Amino acid sequence: MRLSKAGRILLGAGAAIVLTLAGTGIAAATSHGSPQPPGPVVQAPQKVTSASLCRALYAVVNADGSLARAGCPGTTSTLLATGDYQVSFPRDISACGFVATVGLSSFGGSVPASMITEAGRAGDNSAAFVQTFNSAGTLTSLGFHLSVQCPPAQRAGKVKILAGNTTAVVSVPGGIASASVGLATVQTNAGVAVQSVVPSVSAGTITIHLDKAPGKAVMVGWSVAN
Repeated sequence: MRLSKAGRILLGAGAAIVLTLAGTGIAAATSHGSPQPPGPVVQAPQKVTSASLCRALYAVVNADGSLARAGCPGTTSTLLATGDYQVSFPRDISACGFVATVGLSSFGGSVPASMITEAGRAGDNSAAFVQTFNSAGTLTSLGFHLSVQCPPAQRAGKVKILAGNTTAVVSVPGGIASASVGLATVQTNAGVAVQSVVPSVSAGTITIHLDKAPGKAVMVGWSVAN
C-alpha cells in the first residue's frame, strides 16, 4: 500500500481505513537575546470552528494594546510592557510567516520614523510577539499592523480501500467545521460507488462509505470545502 505524503493509512481486516496526518513543530522565540515577558496564555481551541479555519490572519493594534480590528473572530491583543505586545489568533501559526509595520488604526494620518520586530510567542503556538521602538531604538508603545501568512492546508487527496472493506476514515488537515462539505468519488472501475461522505466536527475527519465491498482494491479521491 502506498502512503500519502500527508500521513499513513492504517488498515484493519474488515474495518475502516484511517489516514493519520503528521503534525508540525513549534519553536520558542526570544528578542534581543532576552526571554519574552510573561503574558496571557491564549491557546488556540482544540475544537475546529469557522474561526480556526479563517485565513484572514491580520490584526490592527492600537498603542495601548487594544485591538482596533482583525480579519478573524477570536483574535486578541495585549500590551505586555512598554513596546511589548502579544497578538493571539484562533489557530496554530507556528508554520506561518509574519509581516508587521508601525501604523495608525485610522485610515489617514502619519507616524514618525520608528521600528518594529515580530516573532512567534514563546510557549504559545497561536500567538505572535511584537516589539515597537522609536527611531533611537528605545522600546516605545506604538500602534501597528500585523499580517500572518500561512501555507494552505491540503484538504484533498486519495485513499485506497482494499477488497472486502466498505469504509475509509480520513483525518482532514485543518479540521472540519459545521459548514464543511465533504466530497468523494471512486477512481477505479470496480463496480462500486461512494454512498456517502460523513463529516465529524469533533474528530476532524470524514468517513467515506461505499455502497458495497469491492472485489479488488479501489482508489477514492476526496476533498473538503470550507
